[in-house]
Amino acid sequence: MSGVRGVAGTGRETIDVVGARTNNLRNVSVSIPKGLLVAFTGVSGSGKTSLAVDTLHSEAQLRYLEGLSPFVRQYITQRNRPKVDRIRGLGATLAVDQRRLNRNPRSTVATITGIDGHLGLLYSRLPGVGPAAESGDGQLTTAHFDRNSPEGGCADCHGVGGRWQAQEDLVITHPELPLFEGASPWFAKWRSGEHMFVPALAEKRGVDLGRPWRSLPEEFRHCVLYGTGDETIEASVGVPTKNGSALMTYTSSGPLRGALAEVERVFVNAQTSSAKQRYLPYMRKRPCATCGGSGYDQVARSVRLGGLTYPDLIEVEVREVRGWAERVADGLGARQREVGEPLLQDLDRRLAILDRLGLAHLQLSRSAATLSGGELQRTRLAAQLGTELSGIVFVLDEPGAGLHPVDKAHLLDIALEVRAAGNTVLLVEHDPELIARADWVIDMGPGAGRLGGEVLVSGPPADVAAHPASLTGRHLAGAGPRLRRSRRPVTGGTGWVELHGLRAHNVTADLVRFPAGRLTCLTGVSGSGKSSLLAALGAGAAAALDGTATGTVREVTGLAGFGWVAVVDQEPLGRTPRSNPATYSKAFDIVRRLFAEAGTGVDASWFSFNTADGGRCETCTGYGRKLVDMHFLPDVWVVCDVCEGRRYKPEALEIRYQGLAIDQVLELTVAEAVARFSGPPRLVEILGALDQVGLGYLQLGQSATELSGGEAQRLKLASAIQRGASSRKAGLVVLDEPVSGLHPSDVQRVVDALDVLLDSGNTVVVAEHDIPVAASADWVIDLGPGAGPDGGAVVAEGTPDAVAAADTPTAGFFRRYAAGLPLL
Repeated sequence: MSGVRGVAGTGRETIDVVGARTNNLRNVSVSIPKGLLVAFTGVSGSGKTSLAVDTLHSEAQLRYLEGLSPFVRQYITQRNRPKVDRIRGLGATLAVDQRRLNRNPRSTVATITGIDGHLGLLYSRLPGVGPAAESGDGQLTTAHFDRNSPEGGCADCHGVGGRWQAQEDLVITHPELPLFEGASPWFAKWRSGEHMFVPALAEKRGVDLGRPWRSLPEEFRHCVLYGTGDETIEASVGVPTKNGSALMTYTSSGPLRGALAEVERVFVNAQTSSAKQRYLPYMRKRPCATCGGSGYDQVARSVRLGGLTYPDLIEVEVREVRGWAERVADGLGARQREVGEPLLQDLDRRLAILDRLGLAHLQLSRSAATLSGGELQRTRLAAQLGTELSGIVFVLDEPGAGLHPVDKAHLLDIALEVRAAGNTVLLVEHDPELIARADWVIDMGPGAGRLGGEVLVSGPPADVAAHPASLTGRHLAGAGPRLRRSRRPVTGGTGWVELHGLRAHNVTADLVRFPAGRLTCLTGVSGSGKSSLLAALGAGAAAALDGTATGTVREVTGLAGFGWVAVVDQEPLGRTPRSNPATYSKAFDIVRRLFAEAGTGVDASWFSFNTADGGRCETCTGYGRKLVDMHFLPDVWVVCDVCEGRRYKPEALEIRYQGLAIDQVLELTVAEAVARFSGPPRLVEILGALDQVGLGYLQLGQSATELSGGEAQRLKLASAIQRGASSRKAGLVVLDEPVSGLHPSDVQRVVDALDVLLDSGNTVVVAEHDIPVAASADWVIDLGPGAGPDGGAVVAEGTPDAVAAADTPTAGFFRRYAAGLPLL
């Protein structure tokens, strides 16, 4: 577009963007009024995030880095900047980008929000009872309350809190059966070289392995599990060759290590986290005997403030920490007030934001890895909104994702308070209820990917609602299409997948049932236990099919005829720029073969990013970018100066398929690739599945590190659809908030994709806050009544109509939706 969209009549200063071409933006020029709540809207992939995050926030970051350190300037070239002619009036920004959610196991609610620093200062400056003199010179520091530091971590477990140990009841799960015929999932498959010794030991002891495990001699069972000590066992076994045409005899002699020690050995030696996951079903984390599992040294475990030690305090919920802070404030002496009151006031403000964002049920020690996508997003949001700053541009990427409608009003109130403090709030948002409350709206479109990237309208919400070409405007005006889905009845002949003896976080139930071949939706306020129940279902069903045990479910029944489980979560696809939609979906395997056939003397692996001495650029090893260590600043990815971001050597780029070089194929969007490639059939099938779940706007080679959690999840959904169509057995597919981050006009495509899975005979269970999606399900399980310890119970279940008649927060929104009333 030409010219700058004005903000006539506002009388405000503006941020002026001129000629933005980042990602799919098409020479966008727009003025953004300062000091307002500004919503960036549009269909998924229309360019909202490209403008607000990848252009405005990225440019502000680079300006900050350049001003902070001349060292950085040598690495930041024009190629690494957002593609924009100029930006005027841009100051400091703080952003919560949903594409960069840190799930480091050492990250906790306390560390993400900065609350750990406040508590460390309070405990080191205002100790009530404790051997302060034992800390060396008598002066406590915040490091004494950080278990990841030498001063604060337990000397025996180094702050970890314990170690993973193999457990007999997880190795032997069905002692009523023979060892190799169902008694042990560990011995059901060849998992280590020790397996060959067991038959030899049985022969030596005269033991019949065909008898039930529990009836075998105790001494033999002890040797199998705990080893033979110094006693040598000789064994020979025939191992098939790779092509299965012959047997290779393997002979060994030595003591039996024992299954428990062997599990721990292979776990420790596993090189990747995914490899370690294979052995966790046989292990439990045993707490450190010295620190009781807290990970903290003796000083942190001894110093008390407000009646609690630091390890005790971070184990209680946010709502209880607020009460603790009040008690500490009431007990401050005259000399302590000068230090304590400012810290306690700031602490209470941060805790209050967590509470208002629906996170009061979380413990401060809760690991980021255990939080749902919505909880993690809001925890990071609380960290940014807890700052007492003015004149800042806050960039919030879909903060309403993962929020129950009852909690959205609190989010809006906080955003308005931040604005009232003299800041500008840029909200990338799809929720019409939140958009309607914004001061100003910049609506992108008209479509997604290369069909988007323009500003349709920039003005108050009423202007967007009146714009004839705006899909967002139709929903703001109440004229958007309602979600359409034909429910599948749950009858007396419907089968049920049942969880017995469920214990997962705050969810405790003797029995939870899910109708087979139907779409079930888990509902409830944020923190009511939906994600915990969903994870328990996925893990429990997978373990039952694999013959292993899980610590959250005693038994899973109703899986006759099921052959697989797919957990379609929002975890990142990969942590390097080499991962992308083409590689994840396996479409790139086919593309590489096509280019190998078009080339001379090369095979498909020559085009792989993971093959050295092939066609990839060796300077960046196929990344297209290089990671530059900024020492005391955050590392920065910069475009490779050899291949200029194209990933391949010149000789690889000379090979063409249908007139395209291989990097040009990776630049195609999914929708463009669907239109361009009519074969091979497998490639057409993969691309069609990606398009079917609403990812037509994504580039095939777009880095996985740049994908939102919802986009990563929809890629996994596409893979599940293909698996469901090709598998001979039914599958169970569980999805956590599958329409999170989607424009209302795109939700229909995902719901249609779920029906494709059901059409193939599969069972689908989702956890979802979106009321239209939940109201269209075949079966609803409503959890609550509240969050944390006040939740975790099934408060209503049945058809959506039956749940709407209940007395729960979700039921009230079901009734409002049925009556056509606003949800906020």
